Amino acid sequence: MLNNSRLRFRLVVMIIPLVVAVIVASGTFASLESRKALVRVVNRHMAYKAEQLRDYVNSEWGILSELDLSVQEEYRIIAEESLRSYAVSLLRGKTESIIAFDGEGEVAMRIGYGDFSSEEPWSSPGAYDSLKQGWFSGVLFGEQRVGVAFDLGVFGWTVLISESEEAYFSEIQNIKQTYFWILASAIVLIIIFIAAYVGHIIRPVERLTRTVRQISGSRDLSLRARVESADEIGYLAGSFNSMISTLQESYMNLQNARDSEKEARKTAVERELETLYLLGRVSDFRDEETGEHLRRIGTISALFSRLLGQSEREQELILNSAPLHDIGKIGIPDAILLKPARLTTEEFDQIKLHTVFGYNILKDAESEYLSLGAQIALTHHEKWNGSGYPNGLAGDDIPLAGRIVALVDVFDALISSRPYKKAWSPEEAFKLILEQRGEHFDPGLVDLFEKNFSGFRAQISQTDVSLRS
Repeated sequence: MLNNSRLRFRLVVMIIPLVVAVIVASGTFASLESRKALVRVVNRHMAYKAEQLRDYVNSEWGILSELDLSVQEEYRIIAEESLRSYAVSLLRGKTESIIAFDGEGEVAMRIGYGDFSSEEPWSSPGAYDSLKQGWFSGVLFGEQRVGVAFDLGVFGWTVLISESEEAYFSEIQNIKQTYFWILASAIVLIIIFIAAYVGHIIRPVERLTRTVRQISGSRDLSLRARVESADEIGYLAGSFNSMISTLQESYMNLQNARDSEKEARKTAVERELETLYLLGRVSDFRDEETGEHLRRIGTISALFSRLLGQSEREQELILNSAPLHDIGKIGIPDAILLKPARLTTEEFDQIKLHTVFGYNILKDAESEYLSLGAQIALTHHEKWNGSGYPNGLAGDDIPLAGRIVALVDVFDALISSRPYKKAWSPEEAFKLILEQRGEHFDPGLVDLFEKNFSGFRAQISQTDVSLRS
């Protein structure tokens, strides 16, 4: 599931930061514009108060001037008190104040909601010097303030209508907080929406990926992806299903062809084994009563192969190749081959040639059975001490298959009837095999034969019974 979610995760991680950046940027710009708009509104409000205050003073002073009372000190004091009273009426908040500076920079009047005690300094060094007609922003009486300054010529004063900067921008802070929560809520909603929407888009791709993984893991070509829509993803799923159907059809055709080939190969092997048996019978029927000898040579040789730890294929090869050991006897005249009396030296030399005849008959064949049969035909009369024929090989120079068939052939010949002798008992034949250990036969094979003699004897009896039945 984690692998299926990688694409979804990448899309979410890629899209959400972009959307959040856009929201934050738009919110920031909106906050800045709101700040500017609010400042303009407050500035106009302060400027309006300044105009009202100036118009009021000029109106009052104008009346006094018309009555020639403006030069009298008591009326001037009355005018200042009237100014103070009107100024108080203009104040709307505890953080607002109106301060009038005389031409020397001294505070001539200060109006506000604060407690202006006699110990409090009425002036701040440099405060007056920073005043200019228009917008004011700076430290005044130890406090950061903003406001509007204007000249009141009738009194020779510079009047400042101001408010603490913190209070002045308090609404801006409220707007920022409001925008922050709006942005936070928008981001959370956008994340939820994008995750859900991306999931809705990616889910068909995830299901298609899961189907591909299932097919890859199980090799089950009957599985199909679900086509959920008519968009590109649906087209991809449909194309994938079409490809799998074609692949499944091709696989079935290949499977059928392989089964047919396997059956044909099986039939060919059966025909080859049948031919091998018939080849063995070509020589066997001339000097043997039945085909039992060939059968026993094959099965006992295969038992030797199994006891030696050889593979099943090696056991099968010697099982079907060993019966070809005497194929060369078809080149020996019947007068010699079937002679009941003892053979002369010249006749025995002729008999020896059956090993070479058999080898020459089989040596050029491509079949593994016939190739091994050629080797066995040539070497199954070689002896461990080197006194055998046709090449006088000794010890391990004799191929293992030849050494096995040499022992099996002698043992089976001894327990079988021949025109020139009667059958020996298995115990008598076994005794002779032991006596020829290291002389005629491979000592290791003789030891193996001795250790498993009961098994060999049971194998011989089973072969005889199966043939007679």
